[in-house]
Order: sequence, then structure tokens, then C-alpha cells
Amino acid sequence: MLNDIKTYIKNEDKYILFIYFFLFLMPWNFFKWQMSAFALVLLVWWLFKYKGVILDKLRTILNFKPLILLILYILYTYIAVLWSDSFNDAFAHVNQFNKYYFILIPILFTSLTTENAINGIKIIFVSFGLYSIFSICIYLGLFTIETTGSDSSNPKGIMSYAIISSFMAIGAIGSFIIYTSKIANLQKILFLIISILCFITLLINNSRTAQIAFILSIITLCILYYKNLLFKPKIFLSATLGLFLISSIIFYTLHTNGKLDRYIKAYNETKAAFIDGNYTGSFGVRLYFNKVGIDIFQDNLLFGTGPEDNIKKLNEYMIQDMEKYKFNMIYNSFHSQHIDILTRYGLIGYSIIILSTIYLIVSLRKMKHIYWLSMSFFITTFYVSLANVMLIKKPFNYIYICLFVLFSIIAYNLKKEENNHV
Repeated sequence: MLNDIKTYIKNEDKYILFIYFFLFLMPWNFFKWQMSAFALVLLVWWLFKYKGVILDKLRTILNFKPLILLILYILYTYIAVLWSDSFNDAFAHVNQFNKYYFILIPILFTSLTTENAINGIKIIFVSFGLYSIFSICIYLGLFTIETTGSDSSNPKGIMSYAIISSFMAIGAIGSFIIYTSKIANLQKILFLIISILCFITLLINNSRTAQIAFILSIITLCILYYKNLLFKPKIFLSATLGLFLISSIIFYTLHTNGKLDRYIKAYNETKAAFIDGNYTGSFGVRLYFNKVGIDIFQDNLLFGTGPEDNIKKLNEYMIQDMEKYKFNMIYNSFHSQHIDILTRYGLIGYSIIILSTIYLIVSLRKMKHIYWLSMSFFITTFYVSLANVMLIKKPFNYIYICLFVLFSIIAYNLKKEENNHV
């Protein structure tokens, strides 16, 4: 296998290898300048490599509707700046997260073949696997990272546990789907190991949101996969036993690591919020954010408040309710990507990004394993985003965009092949 890798690296286009290296490092986000430096090198290389045919390359994007919808959503976030109270604050927020998308989307889409795109997806999952080893080593007490407060009780590594736990939930499910695909035996072993490592890392970290999202994603995927067979006794029993086994492992691991108390606390906070109207603790405050977010959304139904104005309105609500609920601080986030998009960009913005995702997944339905791999990624992201603002968390937002584009390349080339055979 090592000889095959060496031969591949020797013969492969160095530009493509640089893209692979870029994708491999992306989940780690070692330095603040990492994205800007790599994006600049990639842009210059792309301009020189395709000089003279760049416009022809860019026109191919117009032939793939899911990607057009994604770009339309990104442009809409900039347009929404126009009805914000503070143009500068709104533009700064949007540009902070979106500016590199205008490099990543066209360059990846116009540079990679289907094979390259599949390799790129695998490389990202391998990167998740290596990060899981990094986190497990911290958990085992082999080292700590004082600058991030990462130790055996919180083995998050160099990023927040919300981000890395989301990566691990995606990595555990996605790597298992890759393992079940038609690939070489050594690759099968590799991705099975990655799936197990990501699963372990998910459990030893502190994100209840990602752990719950993992279970909900598996249930959703099982229902969708077996929808026509689910009520057949054998299939139903197998699915139930599988879910019971996974749930039992999760329960045992959380109990052993003393993390089960966090779920009991979350239950009590949720109960207090619904029954007593007492929005305290992590889960209680999140329910308050959703309650306030729905009010803000209803007042700005179609277009939203604009970037950052939704947070100002949240602050106003919290100041108004401070005496009643005794918040320990004024928050600057709804802690829900869904509520955040609905309040910032309204029903129009939310509909565009949801439609782009659904359209992309449907476009992949004839490539079974890629279809389910894309489904697992977007469903897990959907659930994780119910209690975290994942698309404005770096580097998760970049991983989201890159995987969207990589799946788009596969779907576009599949569509092109079908048209050629007509």
C-alpha cells in the first residue's frame, strides 16, 4: 500500500496534491492565517494553470443548480447587509465567514474530477481519524494543552469541543459508510478503524449536542434506508437491536466517564424551562434563545433582520428579562444555526440553503454510497446545528462548503455522463 501511495504521489499532478494537502489540514485549523495563506496560493496556482480558459471553466458552475443555489444564498447574505441598521457591522460579520467561499467554490469545482472529489472526501475523513487519535491521547493523559484547557476531562485538543465532537459524529457515521462501499480491503480496514476511533472520541468529549445528533442521525438514516422494509419483523428487529447496542455502549461509556450527570442536568433544565418557565443552565438558556428567536423571526418573516441585527434584538430581550430569569451574562449567539439563519435572513434565506442541500442529495441518488455519505453528512450537520451555530464556526464552515462542492462535482459529472448517453 505504501508503494502504491508513493507511486501515486510521484505521478499525480502537484496542483491536485496541494488541494489534497489543503483539505487534509483544514479540519485542524492550526493557525489563524492558515485559510488565507492556502487560499491565496491556491488562487494564484489556479489562475496560472487555467489562464485562457478560466471563463469557460467558470461557466460550468451555471450548469449545476444545487451549487447555483448555494452561491445565491451566499450572495443573499451580502445583500441582507443593505437592510441592517449598521452596514459596517453586518458586512464585517458576513465577510468574516464568507469571503473565502468565492475562492473555494470555483477553484474546487473547476479543478477536480469525480475521482479527485472522492479522494478529497476520503482525505477529510482520514483527517478526522487522525484528530480522534490526537484527542484520545489527551484523554489517556499522555499530554495536555494548557492554552486551550484541554486535558483528560475535556480532550478537545486545539479547537472547541462543539466543533471537534461534530467532526467525530460525522466521521463515525461517514467512515462506516465508506467502509461498506466497494473499495480495496486495506481501505476498508482503515475506514472501519477511523469510524471506531471517531465514535470513541465522540463519547469521551463533552458535547451532548453532537452525541444526541449522532443517535438521531443513525435513527433517521435507518428509517430512510429501510423505509420500505422497516415493518418487516426481521429488519425491524435487526435495526432495533443495532440501535439498542449502540445506545448501550454510549450509556455505559458516559456513565463510566462520569458524563451521564450532564444529561440528567440537561433533563432537569429542560423540565424547569417547560414547566416552570425557568430558563437556566445550558439547555434552559438555549430554549430561551429559541423562544426569543421565533418572536424575532415572526416580526421579520421573509427577509430577516439582516446580519447582526438579530443579535442586537436578542440582547434587548435578555436585558429586558434579566431580572426575571437571572441570566449570568448577555449572550451574542442563539446557539442554533437554524434560528440564526431564520432571524438574520428570514424564510427566503433559510429556504435557499435548505433547497440547495436537498437538491444536491437528490442529484446523487444514482450513486448509492456517495448518496448515503452525503445524506449522513447533511443530516448530522442538521441535527448538530439545532443547538450550535455550526456555519459560523471555523473551520466547520469551510469543511461544510468544501464537502458541498466535492459532492457537487460528483453529482455534476454523473449528470453530464447521463446526458452524453442520451
